Amino acid sequence: MSKIGLIIKREYSSRVKKKSFIIMTILVPILAAGFLIGAMILGMPEDRDLSIKVIDDSLIVGQNLHISQHNETENKNNPFADPEAHLKSKITYKPDIKLTLDEARALLDSDQANFDMILYIPENILVSNVVKLYYKEMPNSKAQASIMDNINETIEILKVKEANMDYQYYKSIKTQVAVHTIDNKSESDQDSQIEIKAGIGFALGLMIYMFIFIYGVQVMKGVIEEKTNRIVEVIVSSVKPFELMMGKIIGIMLVGLTQFAMWVVLIGIFSTLVMPFMLPDGYDVGTLAGEMNGPHTTAEVANAMGQQDQVIMQDNEIINFLFTQVPWGSLIAIFLFFFIGGYLLYGSLMAAIGAAVDSETDTQQFMLPVTLPLVFAYLISVMGMQDPNSTVMQWCSQIPFTSPVVMLVRYSANAGEGMTLSLITSMLLLIVTFIGTTWLAGKIYRTGILMYGKKVTYKELFKWLKY
Repeated sequence: MSKIGLIIKREYSSRVKKKSFIIMTILVPILAAGFLIGAMILGMPEDRDLSIKVIDDSLIVGQNLHISQHNETENKNNPFADPEAHLKSKITYKPDIKLTLDEARALLDSDQANFDMILYIPENILVSNVVKLYYKEMPNSKAQASIMDNINETIEILKVKEANMDYQYYKSIKTQVAVHTIDNKSESDQDSQIEIKAGIGFALGLMIYMFIFIYGVQVMKGVIEEKTNRIVEVIVSSVKPFELMMGKIIGIMLVGLTQFAMWVVLIGIFSTLVMPFMLPDGYDVGTLAGEMNGPHTTAEVANAMGQQDQVIMQDNEIINFLFTQVPWGSLIAIFLFFFIGGYLLYGSLMAAIGAAVDSETDTQQFMLPVTLPLVFAYLISVMGMQDPNSTVMQWCSQIPFTSPVVMLVRYSANAGEGMTLSLITSMLLLIVTFIGTTWLAGKIYRTGILMYGKKVTYKELFKWLKY
């Protein structure tokens, strides 16, 4: 086995056998899953019956509101409706022509109120299209959507009748247009879902960002520790400084990849066992795909649905998109390349910083210019999610110091379409830059690893590069 191989083996085995590595490898996915489940449970809307006092100055809307937002007949014919909706919360409207708004609000604040909210309908409702909902305890988003859906339908019916039009005929001609964005080259007729795709790329880019910081700092600390303990003086008598640096960088990289792979496996097990119970009601990939690709278009289905059901439909479409339309194979391959390339690039620079200083407190002046491009890449990715193909995003996806994070957002948002040349160029630039920075870092490492007690400046570093 080569000397670099022996160093890699030592770095890898010494770190993966630590209790802290094993504990964190198991604990992080469990904690992440726990936080996710906890947040979802705490954020789930509470199903409870609501009683709404209706103060109707128009004298025409309140009396026509439905007693409950649930309609079993409609739900049976709606594939996106909750089949157990009639067993859950119920919203009851109570029109009151005796109370004024001020009296109702005063009663709501008292302990004698037999209602939960006040719905105020102004006299000019058919013109203004604005109502006010007063509450003592804020209703959840699901209840708000139901109330809004009910009011909209009631006012719509009244306006249609006022125009002497049959409501069923009006519903048959009512149109909600769905805009499908299509790539001209691929001629794909599927929605681009660019924000979701960019979000996936951003999540993967964020993982690279964190990985580089966490394990790059480990490389730097490892070099400083060996230098401080004078262990390196013994080691360099047997191996070249460059071999020692590369062995340490690659060994720690393999530790990170091992930990990441184990996290993926554990998260995959969690997703398989738990996620089916956390999907929205009525979700089914096959059924939904058939519904969307069948004789009815998305717009036609949406026209026949209320606002609350459309929310469920949108959730289902997003999950269906994640399972069936994201090119996970190529995306993971690209992710692994930039994952490794970005780490090797920054890891070599951080190893050079570790060799140039005597303690961690001396690293601050050198860390800023190294980490600043990475932080900049993160910020650009956040802003670039809205426009992944902007000029700034295109340039940053080519610059090696920012491409490991930014390219993931661009590639994911475009699903790889039309990205071949840009991707190859970015990869080649990253490889060339990695080789160049490793060569420069090796020069600094070779000189600085055996230098003690001297305050290193940038001027001194440039001198070392000439040796």
